[in-house]
Amino acid sequence: MNNVNCTRFSLPNEYERFKIILSFFPLQSINTMKNLEIYLTRHGETEFNVTQRLQGWADSPLTEDGKRVAQELGDKLRGHNFQAAFCSTLPRTLTTAQLILAHQPHLPIMALNDLREYHFGQFEGNYGNDLYEKIIAHRGIADVETWLNFYRHADHNVLAETVSQLDPRAETEAQFVQRLQRGMAQVVANSPDEGRVLVVSHGMAIVALLKSIDKSAILYKSPANASVSRLHFDGTKWRILSVAQTDFT
Repeated sequence: MNNVNCTRFSLPNEYERFKIILSFFPLQSINTMKNLEIYLTRHGETEFNVTQRLQGWADSPLTEDGKRVAQELGDKLRGHNFQAAFCSTLPRTLTTAQLILAHQPHLPIMALNDLREYHFGQFEGNYGNDLYEKIIAHRGIADVETWLNFYRHADHNVLAETVSQLDPRAETEAQFVQRLQRGMAQVVANSPDEGRVLVVSHGMAIVALLKSIDKSAILYKSPANASVSRLHFDGTKWRILSVAQTDFT
């Protein structure tokens, strides 16, 4: 692995596989040839997903269905051994990664701050529709349905744009994307030169990463829980292999 200036520590016994990187790996060119297939995976369904609360840096546990779907994904990927595994520092991604990797119990899982979801500022934990009502008033849009259609088909992240206008503590789109790109640089730096790499992250984060590679790859709408978008990295270029994949026959 490449050297990275970071801090790591182990959490209590039940989290022995869970290492945390807290500092940034700077954006730079990777000089080594790589042949990495990244399985960029959204966490399983959570309680906040069910109640439609905003869940950026806030966290809530996986539902029973969320655990089941993550376990099923692990079963589907049983023949796809991973050489490295990563998640964000939000517990819902760690739980998902552990369930997926039940067939590889000794593979360490490295947690990265920069893989966290979008930060909603003061709106964290609020109901999504309450935020949407503020957004349509702020932007002069007729109703929530019109707003969602506008957001999903926009040429940039108008949700992040608007939320950061309503609360400067929330992330702008540029801050969000740059942070995620730092996170992926850390993934590459801490992975072998070739092989499969599991990265468990979040809905808006995955959309932002895909759009940073190809703006036409996906709408601004989170992929399904426990779905996989596969990426290839050769040391210089990222390429999208699949989006929101659930079938691995």
